[in-house]
Amino acid sequence: MAREVDLLVVGAGPAGCTAARVAAEQGLQVLVVERRATVGLPVQCAEYVPAQIVAYVPLPEGCIAQPIRALRTHLSTGETVETPAPGYVLHRALFDKTLAVAARRAGAEIWTSARAVERTPRGVLVRRGSDLEEVVPRILIGADGPLSTVGRWVGQVNADLIDALQVEVVLPPSLAEDGGRECTHICFDPVYRGGYGWLFPKGETANVGVGVNRKMGGDPSHALAHLLDRLHIRPGDILGRTGGPVPSGGPVAHIRVGEVLLVGDAAGHTHPVTGAGIFAAIVGGTLAGQAAARAVRTGDLRALEEYEREWDAFMGGPLRHALKKRRYLDAHWSDDPIALSAAVRRTWIAFREYGRPEG
Repeated sequence: MAREVDLLVVGAGPAGCTAARVAAEQGLQVLVVERRATVGLPVQCAEYVPAQIVAYVPLPEGCIAQPIRALRTHLSTGETVETPAPGYVLHRALFDKTLAVAARRAGAEIWTSARAVERTPRGVLVRRGSDLEEVVPRILIGADGPLSTVGRWVGQVNADLIDALQVEVVLPPSLAEDGGRECTHICFDPVYRGGYGWLFPKGETANVGVGVNRKMGGDPSHALAHLLDRLHIRPGDILGRTGGPVPSGGPVAHIRVGEVLLVGDAAGHTHPVTGAGIFAAIVGGTLAGQAAARAVRTGDLRALEEYEREWDAFMGGPLRHALKKRRYLDAHWSDDPIALSAAVRRTWIAFREYGRPEG
């Protein structure tokens, strides 16, 4: 027998759990299916969030690994520029679990090790171990990441991706000097083609990684080795590895198709230049959950159109601007450190030139 629900959410990351919580708080019967065995693991994220995230979701102290006061941008010419950027580096797995707990306490049901495998005329087939069950929702939310299955079902896929590779390392002692432990660090170099390297402190450890564009000849393994050597981090300092694709092409064409909404990475809501996505996922999940609740309460699925309008009003302009900057940076990428630094100054968020429009 099919399982009927008001809302089916595919993916239990920040976007999915936020949407589930918001909808459940307004009385909807919500089911979340998560393909991973444990919510939040493995972590595939640099874990930084801006301080304004607390306006949208509680941030328990235990989820904060390191308060951040500034961003240090290290250009390929050797110049370093520091700009204010208050925020936090999270214990991302604990943060995701906190969001899942909040969704469950609001009334949402969560299935882990559950994969949405096929869309049927009535709903979605979900596989749990050897069992296959049909779930029939009034509304479906795809919050299942950059390679979204739900997005593929409705013809909305992320065409442009950056490949990220990251290690967690013992915090380099040099970071304790000059307040470096309270800063996120971004490094540009011709080797990090179409992207950048980073070091984000998180207490006694740090996330060190690279994101590169394979279409431009980027090699994540080579780029990461270069960054680790640049930072004087030895193989014996590495505690763990992770990686994955990050959308870089801006929002997909349609984040709502009929009764289907896409949120977070599945919707391409990551920043095309920085790759940041947690804050946008929380905002998108909130708006999608609210729209789903309105549609169910009124019995009118046209209420889902408000999700598109509200999201575009909130984030559409900044993401379109960022996409133009991304395209400019790609077009002007250079193996010459001086030319690359000039392109970065026009396109990176730390510089005033970022606010100027690109043609």
